[in-house]
Amino acid sequence: MLVLNYPKRQSVDFSNTLLKLYELAKNTPEAKIHFDLSKSELLTPLGIIMLTATIYECHQSGKACSYSGPQDPELNRFLTDAGFHEHFGLDDLSKERIDAITTGTVRLKKTRGLDPMLIETLTEILDFHLHISPGVKGFLQMSLLETMTNVVDHSGVKDYFVCCWNYPEKNQIRLCIADLGMGIRASLRKSSEYSSLTGDRKAIILSTKEGVSSRSGRAGMGLSQIMKFLKVNKGQMCIISGKGKVFWKFDRGKTLQPAMSKIFNGTIVKLVINTKKEWRYFLSDETQYLFK
Repeated sequence: MLVLNYPKRQSVDFSNTLLKLYELAKNTPEAKIHFDLSKSELLTPLGIIMLTATIYECHQSGKACSYSGPQDPELNRFLTDAGFHEHFGLDDLSKERIDAITTGTVRLKKTRGLDPMLIETLTEILDFHLHISPGVKGFLQMSLLETMTNVVDHSGVKDYFVCCWNYPEKNQIRLCIADLGMGIRASLRKSSEYSSLTGDRKAIILSTKEGVSSRSGRAGMGLSQIMKFLKVNKGQMCIISGKGKVFWKFDRGKTLQPAMSKIFNGTIVKLVINTKKEWRYFLSDETQYLFK
């Protein structure tokens, strides 16, 4: 049996560690995997999705999984509230459903294909927790739709994971979307325009440019438009794909491109959105949308 010991903190800063554990679980010849979170004290939506993706990959290859929960009571409560225990049949209690829009929460979800209800829920969460105009609301909804379309059309897989969590003490909403597909560089290389593209970090940066897509027609607008909003919002965006990681910290005016020691063949997108109530968001011309 392979025992995976998870670190005290699981977040984007610990992505190399999480990917190492993912790779060990995926490639081991062992038929049984034990996930030990007993020392863990913090999971973000990215951490919970990486844990979930690792268990999912083990199940897909027929490996038996067992689990030691964290000793930290707050983290245990988060795992229950976020839907992890229920997702894996670890919670026998019937939990009352929380109101996603008012709490700013989308519980851990493995969804398939385009999910209009999910996109609507995420948009309503942002509308509730931020002061956004109807124009900005439509702008964000179309951006999320394009981002989900990219996952479905480009990744080579139909399933992907989503988790959204509100941190009122930090004035933040954190949203993470991940797929286990071919990755950004392989997807872009399907287009003759980008067939010679090399380097995962270069591919990630390119994917955030307006009009860049492996699809023809009106495409390549999702991440570029979300990035425009996050710049104004002074939020953050991190994308991990292949052996590339790019972390835009618009709140600090920094873009980081740390080295990745492990390869993740899929794509992870993490967004941090500020929810300071004194801010208001309008398009420069509310009668003119950016999507035409």
